[in-house]
Amino acid sequence: MSDLEWRDGAARKKAGKGAAYSIKDLAGRAHWNTESLPDGMEAGLQATAVFSFDVAKSVDADDRVNSSNTYGFIAEVMAVEVDPATAAITIVKYVTVHDAGTIINPMIAEGQIYGGALHGLGGALYEEMAYDDDGQFLAGTFMDYLVPTACEAPTIDIAHVSSPSPLTTLGSKGLGESSSMTVPAAIANAVSDALAPIGVRITELPITPSKLWAMIAAARTGRSA
Repeated sequence: MSDLEWRDGAARKKAGKGAAYSIKDLAGRAHWNTESLPDGMEAGLQATAVFSFDVAKSVDADDRVNSSNTYGFIAEVMAVEVDPATAAITIVKYVTVHDAGTIINPMIAEGQIYGGALHGLGGALYEEMAYDDDGQFLAGTFMDYLVPTACEAPTIDIAHVSSPSPLTTLGSKGLGESSSMTVPAAIANAVSDALAPIGVRITELPITPSKLWAMIAAARTGRSA
């Protein structure tokens, strides 16, 4: 290899005339035309690259680490109605505000918010990893493991506050599915607020109708659910 060099967009001999091979040709031989490789040369392509950023640090003595270059911020407001007779929960207003710094593609950004919100809605109201007393899984199909669909999706009012990050080239921050973490808390707090007059407080998820009905009934009779 010492007699080769990269010149004029191709690998060629340093001195004298000979064949020249572009990156496209070399990659094609290594991946598609492996029979053309010299004896003993292993086929395939592999590359390793390492990236770091100034604010990244190693784990300290207290097991703390900053693993991201920058962080987005989110605030959400959830208003719900709870039918005390059936324990049905209806979302009447949902507002979510995100600070993702400089937004490069608004349509993709809002798609991430919608996806995260529905993910969080599933965790808050529907999706439960249920087991019986013998440890048998009870939610192995979508008949039992419920996920929200477009029919269950609430109207989402989305707004943005942009404070560009000084740590990234374009000022962008993270946004991917951030509402998946905040929607469950927002719904649980809203339901707790709605049922506060009878002493119901949500402390676990998902808030299924059967669980919530039992909590309402227990609160009315003065016993624990």
